[in-house]
Amino acid sequence: MEGMSYLAVAYLGMITGIAIWTWTVFTRAKNLEARISAIETSLGKEDIEADSIALQSAKSDESKATG
Repeated sequence: MEGMSYLAVAYLGMITGIAIWTWTVFTRAKNLEARISAIETSLGKEDIEADSIALQSAKSDESKATG
């Protein structure tokens, strides 16, 4: 039964590690989204305007890549 105990501890450690990693990723994503929103607000851009700027930038990047 000693091997099963090690296996159980290993699985619990793995699940804990995955939970910590997931929490960290979501925390960083939330922080990044807040920072982007703050930058858009400081520039005086509305959500729709900010999205159109992103689309325009993506289109210009596409045209540079193809032509």
